[in-house]
Amino acid sequence: MKKYKLVAGLFILAIVAVIGAVAIPNPLSTQILAEAKYRGYLPYSTDEAVTLAYTRCTTCHPAEKMLKYCSRCGPPFIVVTHSMKKYTELMIQKGGNFKQFSDAEAIAIAQVWNGLVGNWEPDWGSKDVHKLLQGDEALIRLAETPIEKRPIESALKNKQAPGSHKENREIIH
Repeated sequence: MKKYKLVAGLFILAIVAVIGAVAIPNPLSTQILAEAKYRGYLPYSTDEAVTLAYTRCTTCHPAEKMLKYCSRCGPPFIVVTHSMKKYTELMIQKGGNFKQFSDAEAIAIAQVWNGLVGNWEPDWGSKDVHKLLQGDEALIRLAETPIEKRPIESALKNKQAPGSHKENREIIH
């Protein structure tokens, strides 16, 4: 009976310690929550996604490049995000010091640029977008999600990033 009480006590102590490590603001809880979002266990808030998009994307090129992007210049952002993931994989293989994009990050980043600059997926055929995504399941699921059901993109649809070339696009309901 003492063994069971000891095991139960240790189990409860472990649960309290984990909850304390996550719930009480500290560097460890911040790191744990960031990792949970990176892995897709927790969603990114709109503000976190915007910060993520600017932080990750400006590692390689200035934000103005995304802000001036338009539908006549290339494929939709969802495809650009996929290409960005592939490029990062290649650079890592060549010895570059980059952090691989997780699926959760890619989904958040695509929604941010879609919301702040414009979503041109409806201008492209679904088959074309799927082909360009080359089997990227996370981004294919995003492409198949109605635009109005994308939380980050929906929250940003009426906002415009300073300096962006945002075309007037209505979300189709």
